[in-house]
Amino acid sequence: MSVNKWTKANRLTEVITQTISSEKVGRFPMFKKERLVDFGTEFEQLDDDDPIWMVTTTSRTGLDKEGTGFSFYTTEEKAEEAVRSMPVGTITGDGFGWPMRFKEMFGNTTFNTVKGSSDPRSLLSHIFINLAEDAVHYKCYEALSKAGVISEKNFMISQHVIDWLGDEHVKWMKAEFDENWSVVGELEFCINHFPDSSLATLSAKLFCAYFVTHDDFSVGYYTKEIEAIDGGTENAALQSTELRKKAGLAGGQASRKRKLANLEIFMEEIEALSGAVGLINEKLILQQAKEAALTRCQTMPHSQKTLEDYETYLRSEEPFKSRYRAVFRKNA
Repeated sequence: MSVNKWTKANRLTEVITQTISSEKVGRFPMFKKERLVDFGTEFEQLDDDDPIWMVTTTSRTGLDKEGTGFSFYTTEEKAEEAVRSMPVGTITGDGFGWPMRFKEMFGNTTFNTVKGSSDPRSLLSHIFINLAEDAVHYKCYEALSKAGVISEKNFMISQHVIDWLGDEHVKWMKAEFDENWSVVGELEFCINHFPDSSLATLSAKLFCAYFVTHDDFSVGYYTKEIEAIDGGTENAALQSTELRKKAGLAGGQASRKRKLANLEIFMEEIEALSGAVGLINEKLILQQAKEAALTRCQTMPHSQKTLEDYETYLRSEEPFKSRYRAVFRKNA
């Protein structure tokens, strides 16, 4: 297949760092066994508190800020092999292909059991949407914990948020939202304490859409919002806009300086011909001054219209107006 504008990779990813750490299944920051099996059937043999190795990979995609991803291995040797297979400096993102055809994948009993559904639509959502959500969910926990909304130790709703909600309000939330009451409480706290576009509020909205309202569209929307803001796309766009503004100002200042320098040269050539005033008319003096200025200065515009504008400027604007009048006072 040919590579062109429509088929080429537009964003490549570079591996920045790779680290290996030994963790325990079910102990923070490691997932419990029931969550780990989503990453592969080899984790079914593990129990809580069993050793597991985590590879933390820092990478940068396109112009985004550095991002962090995680992979898990049942032995240290497998983790080391994974790091060796993708050393620092590796560039990815221009490959393609999937390990299984969709029919084979959706007909795979183990796969369906692990994912908890045999509906192809649900499985597609898990594969191509939830993979992005998993990475964003980590960022959401970080945003909410750093904002003080949840505990950094266990990600439970913070006591000061509960205090702000009040006992009666918490009681009502528990009755209405059951085990997900804290997700709603975190959202109410965030929208009352942080801007809508803050990572904390966006994270609370995403969790509410994911765990409470089960609104896949909103989950996808907030996932992309958080990716754009945290990944740097939003900041890069804003910085680009600001740079364009500054460039425009700088360009305008440079253009004005160049124009003033040209006007000064034009004026000097007119003053050099002051002895001819009274012998030849003003029009001829200006014409000879233009020719001399064009010969003398490479940045002098050649456009007749621009040079006529220069003449008008010299006659009407200081610091040239008084000098121009002094030259032609003899004819006044």
